[in-house]
Amino acid sequence: MKDMKRIFGTLLCSAMILSYAPSMFAQETTTETTTEQTTQQNTKPVKESPLNKEDIQKIIDVYNSILDKYIEDVDKNTLLQGALEGMVSSLGDPYSEYLDAEKANMFDESIEGSFSGIGVQFTLQNGQVVIISAIAGTPAERAGLQPNDIILEADGEKLLDKNTSEIVKLIRGEVGSKVTLKIQRGSTTFDVTVERAEIPVVSVTGEIDKKNKAIGHIKISQFSATTAKELEEAVTKLRKEGAKAFVIDLRNNPGGLLDQAIKMGNMFLKQGQNILQMQEPHADPVPIPANDVLYGKFKIKEPYAVLINGGSASASEILAAAIGENTDYPLVGKKTFGKGTAQNITSKSELGELKLTVAKWLTPKGTWIHKTGVNPDVEVAPEPLSEAILLNYKEKLQEGDSNDYVKSAIVMLRAFGYEIESDYIFDASVKKAVEKFQAEHDLNVDGIITGDTATALNTAAREYLQTHDSQYDKAVESVKKLLGQNE
Repeated sequence: MKDMKRIFGTLLCSAMILSYAPSMFAQETTTETTTEQTTQQNTKPVKESPLNKEDIQKIIDVYNSILDKYIEDVDKNTLLQGALEGMVSSLGDPYSEYLDAEKANMFDESIEGSFSGIGVQFTLQNGQVVIISAIAGTPAERAGLQPNDIILEADGEKLLDKNTSEIVKLIRGEVGSKVTLKIQRGSTTFDVTVERAEIPVVSVTGEIDKKNKAIGHIKISQFSATTAKELEEAVTKLRKEGAKAFVIDLRNNPGGLLDQAIKMGNMFLKQGQNILQMQEPHADPVPIPANDVLYGKFKIKEPYAVLINGGSASASEILAAAIGENTDYPLVGKKTFGKGTAQNITSKSELGELKLTVAKWLTPKGTWIHKTGVNPDVEVAPEPLSEAILLNYKEKLQEGDSNDYVKSAIVMLRAFGYEIESDYIFDASVKKAVEKFQAEHDLNVDGIITGDTATALNTAAREYLQTHDSQYDKAVESVKKLLGQNE
C-alpha cells in the first residue's frame, strides 16, 4: 500500500469479484484538499489523555495471566490481534475495524484497479459459491463458466460454508498458476482447470440504448482507482457513437475512493459549486468546490438522469447529492443507503491495519445523510423480480410447501406471465405454472421445483432482468424529455 494519507468510504457489497472485492474501498485525498482542511479547520481539543503507566500495566497483567495460566498454548500474535480488534470493536462503529494482515492485503489489492485471479463475480447462497457472471475477456469466460454455475471445490478443497476470505484465498493465486474447479451446472458436475491472469477491475461500462440511439447508458459499479478516467473514456466513446444524453447508473454501487468521487463530481458541476463538505471532529465543515485546475477540465454538459437505489452508498451518495443539489437533472429510483462517514488508515504494522472513522461528509448544502440517505426526485420501485432470491437446486419445492424459496419462485413465475393465485403457498396454481414452464423449456414435467428446473428458473430470471427495468425506463423517459427541451 502507498504510504500516504487515505480516506475512504465504505459499504456492504452484495456480489464479490474473485479478488475479494471487500465492502470497503480506500480513498486518497489530494494534497491540496488535505492542506485546505488543515488550515481552515479549528484546532481540535484533546478528547482524552493518553494511556498512563497504570493503564498499560493493566493490559500487561491480563496478557501475562493468559500466557501463564490459560489451560492451552496461546500464540502471542493471536492475543495481540484479539486485543487490537477488541479495542476497535468497543467503539460500536460498523465502519471502524482492525484488519489482520490477510484482510489488509486483500483490502489494499481491491483498490489497485486490478488483481490476479480468474475473473468471476459470485455470491454466497446457502453456503454455496454461485457465479453471477464471468468478466468479459478473462480466463473464467474463456473456460466457459456461466451465471448460476456453482463452484463446489477449488483444487480438491470443498468450498461449502466457507466465508468469502477463505474462498478467495483458494481461488486466487499468482499470474500463470492454475486452479482446478469442480463446477455444478444444473444436475451435471464437471472439473475445469483455469489459468490465473491479471484481471483489470472495470468499474464503468457504457452502451447506446437499444431503442433510443441518442441516449448512452453508463453503469458505474464502484469507485476504484481508475473510475474517473473510465467515466471520461466511456462518455467520449458514447459521444462518438451518437449519444446526445446519458443515464448515469449508480444503483447497487457500494462507494469507493473519495478522490474519484470528487473528480467525477467536478465533471458534472460548474467551477466553484460545492461537491461536498468534509467535517473532522470538533471542527467546522470544509467545503470542497469544483475546481478544474485540481480535478480536471473534462465536463459532461449533455442532459442526463442519475439512477440510485438502496444499494447506492458512500461515494455514490456524494456524487448523487452533488448533482441533486447543484443541477436541475433528476435523481431517479429509490432512496440511497445513507452512509455519511469517512475512514482513514491511521496505523499499520506486520499484524495489520487500523481502519478508523475520522470524519463526516456533508452534502453541498451541509446536510448529513448518515442513516437517512439521498432521496430521488422521481421515485420508482424496482422490478419485484430483482428482489427475489436465487432458488437452491438441492431444495425440493412442491405442492403444499411455504417458505422463502416458494415466495421467490412465485415472483419469478408471475414475472414470466404465469397466473398464480397465492403469494406464498405452493398451491395448485403454482404447480400448474411450473408444469407449463417445464414443458416450454424441455424439462421433465412433474410440477416440482428442484435440480434443472430450479436452475432454469434462475437463468430465466436473470435474462428477464436484462430486458425489464422500470427504473431505467423512467430515467430514459426523463432524459428524452430533457432532449426535447434542448432541441
